[in-house]
Amino acid sequence: MNAVGPAFIATPMIDAQMEKAKEKGISFDEAIKLTPDEERLGNVAKCRGRAGEIAAAVTFLCSEHVSFITGEFLRVDGGSVMTMGA
Repeated sequence: MNAVGPAFIATPMIDAQMEKAKEKGISFDEAIKLTPDEERLGNVAKCRGRAGEIAAAVTFLCSEHVSFITGEFLRVDGGSVMTMGA
């Protein structure tokens, strides 16, 4: 079994979180712009991902091209979680 780990994707759930920034006097657009720098420090893309990018990763993992890939966790997060294996 394989899995996909998305982060900071343009979805209604993330939009609702960004709307809450108004309580702190921050606009929706400003919250989206600030989030990668403040909460997703490794996000080298500096933007939200799109649902289609997640769908592409899932489609890949469900395809015949990965018949020998098992037990993998594919991060689709714009670099939000940057790690290096030893």
